Amino acid sequence: MRVWIDQDLCTGDGLCVDHCYDVFVQLEDGIAYVRESGTTLNDPGGSGSLAQVPNRHVQQVIHAAEACPGECIFIELESLVDGATDAHIDPRIAARVDVREP
Repeated sequence: MRVWIDQDLCTGDGLCVDHCYDVFVQLEDGIAYVRESGTTLNDPGGSGSLAQVPNRHVQQVIHAAEACPGECIFIELESLVDGATDAHIDPRIAARVDVREP
């Protein structure tokens, strides 16, 4: 699973960081960004801002997307690695989920 944030839609509430601080970060500009392996990916709207979500954080990232008031968290599903099971996506965010087969 991969995730990115549309910074134009971000309201700066920081709920994503509350749900999963290992994947989301809020910078000095008050806007949320994704991070991967501790590196902030801050290329707004660019492919460089698409972070791979570690299997242990899949549910937290899904909950963050569900709770996001700006609806700015977008998820791309793909076959999960390391034997993880596919996660259930709430219908409220289904429109923001793109399923891609490898």
